[in-house]
Amino acid sequence: ACWCCIDCYYYLSFLQMTAINGGGKQQKKVRINARIILLSTVAFCVTILITVNVTLLHNKQSAQASLVSPSEQKQVVVNEKPIPKAALENSFHFILSSDCTSYQRWEALTQLHSAQNVQQCGRFTWIVSGCLDEGFEHMGKGKGGANSDILTPSLLLAEVERHFPHFTVSHANETARTHHGCNELHPHVHFTPDYSDMRAFGGPFADGKSKRVFTNKQGKKLSGSYGNKYKFNNKPNGLHHWIVNFLEHDNRRDETIILNDPDFLFLTKFDFSNGLQVVPGEPAAAKYGLGAQFLDFDLEQICQRSPLEANQKCPFQNLTSSEVHKFYNVGAPYAIHIQDVLPLSSRWKSLVPPTYDQYPLLYAEMFAYVMAAADLDLKHNLVKGLFTGCMTGNPKVNEEAKVALQKSASTYAKLIETNPTGQEATAGGASSCFLPPLTPPPFFHYCARYSFETPYHGREENQVESADKAYHFFAKRRVEHDILDCGSGSGTFEPFPSTEPQKKEGGDPDWNVLAVCVAVRAINLAKEMGCKGSNAIEEVA
Repeated sequence: ACWCCIDCYYYLSFLQMTAINGGGKQQKKVRINARIILLSTVAFCVTILITVNVTLLHNKQSAQASLVSPSEQKQVVVNEKPIPKAALENSFHFILSSDCTSYQRWEALTQLHSAQNVQQCGRFTWIVSGCLDEGFEHMGKGKGGANSDILTPSLLLAEVERHFPHFTVSHANETARTHHGCNELHPHVHFTPDYSDMRAFGGPFADGKSKRVFTNKQGKKLSGSYGNKYKFNNKPNGLHHWIVNFLEHDNRRDETIILNDPDFLFLTKFDFSNGLQVVPGEPAAAKYGLGAQFLDFDLEQICQRSPLEANQKCPFQNLTSSEVHKFYNVGAPYAIHIQDVLPLSSRWKSLVPPTYDQYPLLYAEMFAYVMAAADLDLKHNLVKGLFTGCMTGNPKVNEEAKVALQKSASTYAKLIETNPTGQEATAGGASSCFLPPLTPPPFFHYCARYSFETPYHGREENQVESADKAYHFFAKRRVEHDILDCGSGSGTFEPFPSTEPQKKEGGDPDWNVLAVCVAVRAINLAKEMGCKGSNAIEEVA
């Protein structure tokens, strides 16, 4: 192209000379400025260069596009959306992931009501995986976890609408709305297929007949209870299904995704009290105690099943125990910048099947998350004090708050002892269990059993003999799955009674009392709000 421009320059120069000299003939002189010739030549050259480069780039993209699958092409288009200037400003988008059972339905609705009760700002999306097709309701009776029912989308949405009339759903190509004023939630529901059948992901157990077994360091063989149906595989796959849809229909790129489990409740507004900012490449999460035990897995085999790059080692194979404890000893709630969700969820979901085949136990998906984060060099800020309840220690409090802790526990225990179904004992929401100046962490995780006895003597209970002791506890799998219904006979929820001592999570009696209080009051608040105006809740004397 440049040689052509040079030729043009000399040709125009020749015309100038011809015009001046008349070509040997007597003609009228025409003056052509040399500067004009030069500028014209440069402009012509630049135009040709731009045209050639655009053509080459187009041909290169066309060639590359022919080498990727339609789904990969779809993701490329998603990633090319412009990022707003506010991309580094944090705005919370809470993601709740569950199956489609009546058991996790009451958990999810109770969580959403607890968020509204503390006026949590942000957007809320509920990812629901594995619903039955419409018209097959009868097939779902008693087939879900904890012997609950598997629902159809319409059955689940009917309950969502009763509790939150302004909800949205992905079927209409909508995404979550912002609830202005932070006092009324507009939850968004996103349905995904069921990813729990691990036979569908290949590997040595794809025939469904061979049994997965994990041998721990002590030589004990563990096979778990999930078999070929590992429902926690819905978590990474559901998140990936949602983020692809979200990036197609929503222009927000300035959010921090807070990924939580159904059995979490809001106790106060969630925020990072230390001013931590979640930016692209720098996620955060609650600090857990799972440790680095996955380093004893056959990491080479896991990498070969799901390589990051062909014939290359995976970065997670080079992790040290120190690095795991410093950056990856994490669990829910996860705080991930929206720009990291697509690559992280894609890598996470690819690592669960080979990890589960070696470790067919509860935490397989959590270990796969750690490996995925390490592969993408997503070192986490480990945050203490995000929640209480289980999987973590009880919050540390100063002397003044310790007095309030003991008073809060003894007050609730006394209410249960004298009138367990009374308004004072059952109403007010989870946050009402804590008397000032006791300030709870943002979340309560009720994944264990909590109990106390009455008459309540706090830390001296083992030293006090009493012939008329009564025991009270909360266990989530004991809760009736229609607990939020409004019909006759659906009175207030109260702690489960027992004639014998029950397990205390963490050993601290005061926190066990407050754990029961939190769960009971959160359920009753959700029930009250869902039945508000219907006058359907039976009054219990």
